[in-house]
Amino acid sequence: MPYLKMTFLFTIFLIAFFSHAETIPLIRDEKIIFDLLYTGDLNLSKNVAKAFAKKESIMEIRRVGLVKNSLQIRAAFRDKAVKGNARGSMKLVYYDSYYNEVAAYIISKYLGLNIIPATVLRSMPIGPKGLVSSKQLRKGSLQLWVENTVVLFDLTSSKLSYPGSVEYKKHQIREIKAFDCIIGNVDRHAGNLLVDLNERFEASNELTGNKNAYLGKIWAIDHSRAFYRGPRLDSRSCKLSKLKSQSISIQFMQGMRAWKIEELEKRLRASGLSEQQLARIELDALEHRLQKVKKHFEDEQRNSALADEEYFSSGLWHRVW
Repeated sequence: MPYLKMTFLFTIFLIAFFSHAETIPLIRDEKIIFDLLYTGDLNLSKNVAKAFAKKESIMEIRRVGLVKNSLQIRAAFRDKAVKGNARGSMKLVYYDSYYNEVAAYIISKYLGLNIIPATVLRSMPIGPKGLVSSKQLRKGSLQLWVENTVVLFDLTSSKLSYPGSVEYKKHQIREIKAFDCIIGNVDRHAGNLLVDLNERFEASNELTGNKNAYLGKIWAIDHSRAFYRGPRLDSRSCKLSKLKSQSISIQFMQGMRAWKIEELEKRLRASGLSEQQLARIELDALEHRLQKVKKHFEDEQRNSALADEEYFSSGLWHRVW
């Protein structure tokens, strides 16, 4: 009975939550998503777009629509770059910037992870503030707005049950924390983790086949405060010692084993990042942090005497679309 009551309350919460939002059909095909991100026409209509107030986000995120051939997605547009310091530290410097979003996405994909929504650099015909079209282009990041999601903080603060496997939830959050250690993200919290309420499937071309639906995929967003200066692992934002067996997936470990900073640099350049932006990301520091995280898990696995299949999680959430 308690479970049924919780399920009922969860359903009521979702109905109330989404009744105020425009329904945008879910697109799963990455080719279509990237085509829309790169070439879709800008839609700033009130029922699709939204300008978030500065108190909601220092980066002043603007949600916009992108339309092409009767298909539409929404995306978060950012175009700010502000130098800052991590809370409680005058030495830990980072650039709170839109291009960090693109770099974080590329690094996650290079490592074989499917945890950040598709993100690209693009110049948009939009004014410097609000939802105003402009003849002048503004360069920023566009990140897919994943429809039908709820912020993890809202879910837990409302004491609503997680829609999927609680074990998989723990695995995903730990893995995101390990990824944050690599990219030097000083701003991870339950407010920038999204719980996906869509049914996800292992094969994008077999969405209604015999495979079981995956529920509760978690998306990591808001990486504008990543890539702090310096190679060390910051103890306030990276609790690496707490990450042990089952904390990362087999895909993640394989990605770290295959890591080549020269190859990653090529991908970052190909994305459109400038020399100045690459310099601020500090690839040498990124390399040092990656090697420290990799060594941590290699040492932990060696001490456990467990094989890959036993020590690392399956990473099923990376294979669902």
